[in-house]
Amino acid sequence: MRGIYKTRRKRTRIRFGINGIDGIKQNGFIQISKSCKKLADAGVKVNLGAHGQLQGLGAHWELWMLSQGGMTPMQAIRCATMNGASYIGMDDQIGSIEIGKLADLVILDKNPLDDIHNSQYVNYTMVNGRIYDAETMNEVGNYDNKRSNFWWEANKYSPSFNWHEESHSFMEDACGDHN
Repeated sequence: MRGIYKTRRKRTRIRFGINGIDGIKQNGFIQISKSCKKLADAGVKVNLGAHGQLQGLGAHWELWMLSQGGMTPMQAIRCATMNGASYIGMDDQIGSIEIGKLADLVILDKNPLDDIHNSQYVNYTMVNGRIYDAETMNEVGNYDNKRSNFWWEANKYSPSFNWHEESHSFMEDACGDHN
Protein backbone atom coordinates (compact mmCIF):
# COMPACT_ATOMS: atom_id res chain seq x y z
CA MET A 1 0.00 0.00 0.00
CA ARG A 2 2.81 2.39 0.83
CA GLY A 3 4.28 1.89 -2.65
CA ILE A 4 0.98 2.84 -4.30
CA TYR A 5 0.84 6.04 -2.23
CA LYS A 6 4.38 6.98 -3.25
CA THR A 7 3.56 6.32 -6.91
CA ARG A 8 0.39 8.45 -6.76
CA ARG A 9 2.25 11.24 -5.00
CA LYS A 10 5.01 11.13 -7.63
CA ARG A 11 2.46 11.18 -10.48
CA THR A 12 0.71 14.16 -8.91
CA ARG A 13 3.97 16.05 -8.61
CA ILE A 14 4.86 15.28 -12.21
CA ARG A 15 1.39 16.27 -13.49
CA PHE A 16 1.46 19.63 -11.72
CA GLY A 17 5.19 20.25 -12.10
CA ILE A 18 5.70 20.26 -8.34
CA ASN A 19 9.22 19.46 -7.22
CA GLY A 20 9.86 19.78 -3.50
CA ILE A 21 8.80 22.65 -1.23
CA ASP A 22 9.87 25.30 -3.76
CA GLY A 23 7.58 23.70 -6.31
CA ILE A 24 4.69 23.69 -3.87
CA LYS A 25 5.25 27.39 -3.14
CA GLN A 26 5.57 28.31 -6.80
CA ASN A 27 2.50 26.33 -7.88
CA GLY A 28 0.49 27.06 -4.75
CA PHE A 29 0.16 30.32 -2.93
CA ILE A 30 2.61 32.32 -5.06
CA GLN A 31 0.63 31.47 -8.19
CA ILE A 32 -2.56 32.52 -6.41
CA SER A 33 -0.86 35.73 -5.23
CA LYS A 34 0.24 36.48 -8.79
CA SER A 35 -3.35 35.98 -9.93
CA CYS A 36 -4.50 38.42 -7.22
CA LYS A 37 -2.03 40.98 -8.57
CA LYS A 38 -3.38 40.53 -12.13
CA LEU A 39 -6.95 40.95 -10.87
CA ALA A 40 -6.02 44.10 -8.91
CA ASP A 41 -4.29 45.53 -11.98
CA ALA A 42 -7.51 44.91 -13.93
CA GLY A 43 -9.51 46.93 -11.38
CA VAL A 44 -10.85 44.13 -9.18
CA LYS A 45 -10.85 44.94 -5.45
CA VAL A 46 -8.88 42.07 -3.89
CA ASN A 47 -9.52 41.49 -0.19
CA LEU A 48 -7.29 40.01 2.45
CA GLY A 49 -9.08 37.14 4.16
CA ALA A 50 -7.07 35.33 6.79
CA HIS A 51 -9.22 32.44 7.91
CA GLY A 52 -8.26 29.03 9.13
CA GLN A 53 -4.68 29.98 9.87
CA LEU A 54 -3.22 30.67 13.28
CA GLN A 55 -5.22 33.56 14.76
CA GLY A 56 -3.40 36.86 14.61
CA LEU A 57 -0.67 35.64 12.29
CA GLY A 58 -2.85 34.63 9.37
CA ALA A 59 -3.50 38.22 8.33
CA HIS A 60 0.24 38.96 8.31
CA TRP A 61 0.96 35.82 6.28
CA GLU A 62 -1.66 36.66 3.69
CA LEU A 63 -0.44 40.27 3.50
CA TRP A 64 3.09 38.99 2.84
CA MET A 65 1.85 36.50 0.25
CA LEU A 66 0.09 39.25 -1.71
CA SER A 67 3.41 41.06 -1.80
CA GLN A 68 5.18 37.89 -2.94
CA GLY A 69 2.76 37.79 -5.87
CA GLY A 70 3.96 41.17 -7.08
CA MET A 71 1.82 43.71 -5.24
CA THR A 72 3.55 46.70 -3.75
CA PRO A 73 3.29 46.99 0.02
CA MET A 74 0.72 49.78 -0.42
CA GLN A 75 -1.42 47.62 -2.72
CA ALA A 76 -1.31 44.73 -0.22
CA ILE A 77 -2.21 47.04 2.67
CA ARG A 78 -5.13 48.41 0.65
CA CYS A 79 -6.37 44.81 0.23
CA ALA A 80 -6.22 44.43 4.02
CA THR A 81 -8.00 47.68 4.85
CA MET A 82 -9.94 49.79 2.37
CA ASN A 83 -11.00 47.02 -0.02
CA GLY A 84 -12.42 44.84 2.75
CA ALA A 85 -14.31 47.78 4.25
CA SER A 86 -15.76 48.57 0.83
CA TYR A 87 -16.75 44.93 0.25
CA ILE A 88 -18.84 44.79 3.43
CA GLY A 89 -20.34 48.23 2.74
CA MET A 90 -18.65 49.95 5.68
CA ASP A 91 -16.07 52.07 3.87
CA ASP A 92 -17.79 55.16 5.24
CA GLN A 93 -16.99 53.93 8.78
CA ILE A 94 -13.78 51.86 8.61
CA GLY A 95 -10.85 51.01 6.32
CA SER A 96 -8.97 54.31 6.37
CA ILE A 97 -8.00 57.05 8.79
CA GLU A 98 -10.41 59.96 8.39
CA ILE A 99 -12.35 62.32 10.65
CA GLY A 100 -15.61 60.69 11.71
CA LYS A 101 -14.53 57.09 11.07
CA LEU A 102 -14.10 54.48 13.79
CA ALA A 103 -10.60 54.53 15.22
CA ASP A 104 -9.58 50.87 14.83
CA LEU A 105 -5.93 50.59 13.81
CA VAL A 106 -2.49 49.30 14.71
CA ILE A 107 0.58 51.41 15.43
CA LEU A 108 3.76 49.80 14.15
CA ASP A 109 7.38 50.24 15.19
CA LYS A 110 8.59 49.85 11.60
CA ASN A 111 7.25 51.07 8.27
CA PRO A 112 5.50 48.33 6.23
CA LEU A 113 5.96 50.41 3.06
CA ASP A 114 9.73 49.84 3.39
CA ASP A 115 9.25 46.08 3.95
CA ILE A 116 5.83 44.42 4.15
CA HIS A 117 7.17 42.07 6.84
CA ASN A 118 7.29 45.09 9.15
CA SER A 119 3.57 44.55 9.69
CA GLN A 120 4.56 42.15 12.47
CA TYR A 121 6.09 44.91 14.63
CA VAL A 122 2.86 46.00 16.32
CA ASN A 123 3.43 48.35 19.25
CA TYR A 124 -0.12 49.47 20.00
CA THR A 125 -3.60 48.48 18.92
CA MET A 126 -6.41 51.02 18.90
CA VAL A 127 -9.96 49.72 19.16
CA ASN A 128 -12.79 52.25 19.00
CA GLY A 129 -10.39 55.03 19.95
CA ARG A 130 -8.92 53.25 22.99
CA ILE A 131 -5.22 52.34 22.88
CA TYR A 132 -3.82 49.00 24.08
CA ASP A 133 -0.18 47.98 24.53
CA ALA A 134 0.34 45.08 22.14
CA GLU A 135 2.71 43.22 24.47
CA THR A 136 0.63 43.33 27.66
CA MET A 137 -2.82 44.18 26.22
CA ASN A 138 -3.18 46.75 29.02
CA GLU A 139 -5.09 49.87 28.07
CA VAL A 140 -2.83 52.92 27.91
CA GLY A 141 -3.21 56.54 26.85
CA ASN A 142 -6.35 58.27 28.13
CA TYR A 143 -7.11 55.34 30.44
CA ASP A 144 -4.55 53.24 32.26
CA ASN A 145 -6.38 49.98 32.85
CA LYS A 146 -4.72 46.65 33.44
CA ARG A 147 -6.38 43.94 31.40
CA SER A 148 -8.41 41.24 33.05
CA ASN A 149 -7.57 37.57 32.62
CA PHE A 150 -8.12 35.98 29.24
CA TRP A 151 -10.45 32.99 29.17
CA TRP A 152 -7.55 30.53 29.17
CA GLU A 153 -6.12 32.17 32.30
CA ALA A 154 -9.34 31.73 34.31
CA ASN A 155 -9.59 29.15 37.08
CA LYS A 156 -11.38 25.91 36.18
CA TYR A 157 -13.94 27.48 33.85
CA SER A 158 -15.12 30.72 32.34
CA PRO A 159 -17.31 32.75 34.70
CA SER A 160 -19.40 33.62 31.64
CA PHE A 161 -20.53 29.99 31.59
CA ASN A 162 -21.38 29.20 35.21
CA TRP A 163 -23.21 26.04 34.15
CA HIS A 164 -19.81 24.33 33.70
CA GLU A 165 -19.24 24.17 37.44
CA GLU A 166 -22.81 23.09 38.13
CA SER A 167 -22.50 20.22 35.66
CA HIS A 168 -18.98 19.38 36.83
CA SER A 169 -17.97 19.12 33.17
CA PHE A 170 -14.62 20.77 33.82
CA MET A 171 -13.98 19.42 37.30
CA GLU A 172 -11.07 17.00 37.78
CA ASP A 173 -13.03 14.39 39.76
CA ALA A 174 -15.87 14.18 37.21
CA CYS A 175 -13.89 12.87 34.26
CA GLY A 176 -13.84 9.09 34.29
CA ASP A 177 -15.29 8.85 37.81
CA HIS A 178 -18.24 6.49 37.31
CA ASN A 179 -18.68 5.18 40.89
